[in-house]
Amino acid sequence: MSSSNDRFSGHESFVCRYGWLPKVFRAVKKEPNLLRTEERAINTLGIGRNMVKSLQFWAEASGVLRSAEDGGHEPGVVGSILFAGQKPWDQYLESLESLWLIHWHLTTKGGLAAWREVFAEGGLVRFDRKQLIEALVRRGAGAARALAPSTLEQHASIFVQSYYQEERGTDDTSWSPLQDLALVKATKGEDGRTVFNTESRAPVGLTCRVFGIALSDFIARAGEGEFSMDFERLLKDVDSPGFVFRMDEHQLRMFIETMSDLLPGALRFVDTADTQSVVLNTKRMDPQFRLRQAERVAAHV
Repeated sequence: MSSSNDRFSGHESFVCRYGWLPKVFRAVKKEPNLLRTEERAINTLGIGRNMVKSLQFWAEASGVLRSAEDGGHEPGVVGSILFAGQKPWDQYLESLESLWLIHWHLTTKGGLAAWREVFAEGGLVRFDRKQLIEALVRRGAGAARALAPSTLEQHASIFVQSYYQEERGTDDTSWSPLQDLALVKATKGEDGRTVFNTESRAPVGLTCRVFGIALSDFIARAGEGEFSMDFERLLKDVDSPGFVFRMDEHQLRMFIETMSDLLPGALRFVDTADTQSVVLNTKRMDPQFRLRQAERVAAHV
């Protein structure tokens, strides 16, 4: 599947580095127009010119920042949840829980072609770098402007580096925090090729709080009221929590059953001989599990 909204560039040649997102969030809260003036951003953030463009890209794609009507930036939904208020979730982006939330937003709302191909739609589960580039070529075939091979190769490289690195040195500033999620494993084939594997495995560090946000985000979208969805869709559909978080049937069931206990009246799991489904009532759900509501709560604390 491909989309005219797929993004293949903008990150320059940099993965989202440790420390970037909380740093730019704090800086833009003080100075909303900071990223409009390149020299000012370079001096304030202490990074190079190309890094400023990359940092802005990742801040927007992750939901940490969003464009404001005046051309500047303001806190985005994820940034408000993680970094805003008197008791932010994770002020310095140190927990796996926060990284799962960022992964969810990048995959389902960031519009990044490789993320869509691998984590949202499942076009690739086991692949080497050549197969990933070929998949991106297919996705980009309908683009208004032809994509250069170098653009596709760089995008594939940035995706792999975001989630996997063969060796880690003493300087963590050049490494992506998303690698800590262990979503991408790698093995060497007999022919020497590196094969990447994103098959289901226990999502270490994924919490009920983030899972609940993803579940309500997927089932209810922007609507309000009571919704019902088949368990199988939650496991395998495009943009589903089961698929994006790479969960198997047992893991997904455990999270849903736990959430049902945490949210009586708002969420229930219907498991009969004829059907398995989840019923969600957004009007009775704790605001912290609704992405936009959680954003408003955090922003006004």
